Amino acid sequence: MKKLIPLATLIFIIFVIPSVYAEPSLDVKITPEPEFNQLWAYETYDINITINEFNISETDYSELSENEYSFGYDTEIDVNRYGKYKYGGRSAGYTIIIPQIDPKVVHIDSKNNSITFNFTIDRDSYEYGLLPFEYLEIIISIKVDLNINENNSDIISTKSLKFTLIDETKVEYFEGKYRDIRDEIDTVLQASGLESFNREKYENILNEMNTTLASGNYVEAIEIWEHYNEKDRSDMINGMVTASNTEFVELEALRDVESQYNSLEEDFERLQSEYDQLENTYVALANTYNKVNQELETVKGNLSTAITAVFLTAIVFYFLGRRGARREVEVENA
Repeated sequence: MKKLIPLATLIFIIFVIPSVYAEPSLDVKITPEPEFNQLWAYETYDINITINEFNISETDYSELSENEYSFGYDTEIDVNRYGKYKYGGRSAGYTIIIPQIDPKVVHIDSKNNSITFNFTIDRDSYEYGLLPFEYLEIIISIKVDLNINENNSDIISTKSLKFTLIDETKVEYFEGKYRDIRDEIDTVLQASGLESFNREKYENILNEMNTTLASGNYVEAIEIWEHYNEKDRSDMINGMVTASNTEFVELEALRDVESQYNSLEEDFERLQSEYDQLENTYVALANTYNKVNQELETVKGNLSTAITAVFLTAIVFYFLGRRGARREVEVENA
């Protein structure tokens, strides 16, 4: 039993006390549900406002019965035009309240903690007087009071929602900007050379905007276009210039190598010519040597024949001389 008491106390602290002392809040639902915080021109929307976590016992009017108080729902719908302008490499945003457009105010008294009403956006960006690069911001401000009597009320909760107006003219404008980006980036992507240029970055930008438009997220498309217009385009140009300079330096280095190659080629041709001359001289000398050698061999053969002939002649004369001398001796002896 003693263990159950702390457990019950813990459950009371966790579940009961927060519900008693929770701050009232507003739950706002818009139908049809705006995608990407976008409201469309000429569309009618239902707005449902529900008060959550409100308990009359938590106020100073706990003695009042439900029939003695009501809720006062005040909704104000304002429209502002906003845009950006660039100067000196910078950009600044501006917001202008459209003076000729009175805010739409809806006041409803009800004893229910939930109400629904509708409103229609009856004009587009052009009819609001916006320039093509400007956008219309729709602010829905909600305040709920606890009405005690005609002269006494307390604020229960407030909430503010912001949306961007979208219409067919704006869609055509965004699609036109996409085509501008596509034409610029495609020109860069299709360019030859510039290997150091980061083509993938800008291809991703193009794909991202195409995907964003296809999904109907025109608010995101605005941001992609503005970032490209303010920064990515200049980065792309600077990147191309840097890549071009890099290739120019590499080209100059190649030209130096080419010049050295041409010089070496000229030296090679000169050495080849000298070699050819030396080879021709060698061939001529070799031919002369062979000719002289043949002549020498011929002379050597002739000389050897002559020597042999002289030697044989000498021998013949020698024997003939001896024979003649022998005859003379025989004659004398006879």
